[in-house]
Amino acid sequence: MKILLAPLEGITTYIYRNALNKYYGGIDRYYTPFLTATHLKGREKRDVLPDNNPGIDLVPQILANEADTFLKITYQLSLLGYREVNLNLGCPSGTVISKNRGAGFLQEPKDLYNFLDDVIDKMEGISLSIKTRIGMEFLSEWEDLMNVYKDFPLSEIIIHPRLRNEFYNGNVHIDQFLRAFDIIPESTNIIYNGDINSISHLIQVLNAIKEVNPDYIERDNFSIMVGRGIIRNPELGSILSKAEIPDLLDPINKEINSSLPKITDKKKFKAFINEITENYQDEMSNEKHVVMKMKELWIYFADGLRLDPKLLKEILKTSRLAEYKSIIQMV
Repeated sequence: MKILLAPLEGITTYIYRNALNKYYGGIDRYYTPFLTATHLKGREKRDVLPDNNPGIDLVPQILANEADTFLKITYQLSLLGYREVNLNLGCPSGTVISKNRGAGFLQEPKDLYNFLDDVIDKMEGISLSIKTRIGMEFLSEWEDLMNVYKDFPLSEIIIHPRLRNEFYNGNVHIDQFLRAFDIIPESTNIIYNGDINSISHLIQVLNAIKEVNPDYIERDNFSIMVGRGIIRNPELGSILSKAEIPDLLDPINKEINSSLPKITDKKKFKAFINEITENYQDEMSNEKHVVMKMKELWIYFADGLRLDPKLLKEILKTSRLAEYKSIIQMV
């Protein structure tokens, strides 16, 4: 079983990816936060440069709804040596939706079909994968979307089984994810993404897949994508990667903890976050920007550390680097 790290805008940058890979590992493939500029430069270019991602299997993700824009970005990535790109059809942000990009593109299945028909014929040796939600507002939209995807030679389809208007709230629609096995061709690797925060959550997904397609979890390329669970607790990727599927599905295994795992190795975690901070200091001239980056991460880390809400509030109030470091020492 392969573990993939979901992209989170502003979070899973190359600085974060390198630190996670160095201190924790367990991730087989990473995906960049979405790229939008027709000319790669600045932050976006630094994030995809191979020299900034040593020893990492990385797939760039593109946010676009115009074939010309998508192809221009893909071409520049091909010059850097990339042979696969991922299309973002899942971002629920209001600013993204207003431009009919991300999950907003899902409300126009005919336009999406024409877009895919156009770009795939012109990608010249670059494979395409998709990360998608199951619709904008109604579960009935998923049928039309799957009928779009099935007509194209996608390398993989990563499915977050929620509607756009659900954002990240409520239960995932695992039944809708499972329907993909009846419609998407076997040549496309179907990957689950959504709310895998512990071993027990992974077991629920594995059992659901086993019921409808028992052979699928035995494939060499069987993969699971995890996002916020690993950001909360960087140990989770390694925990999941070491788990053996037969052991997980053993009905007599009673040692599975259903609660969200807690960060246990505080010394390693301290080295991990210090390296991220130092590398952001090297990249950014403005210390307030460094602190802002770290505060974004601490919103997730607080869960993994079971941090006192008052202490998290103190972290989020900081604006100067020295003040931030002083509070982190308390943590």
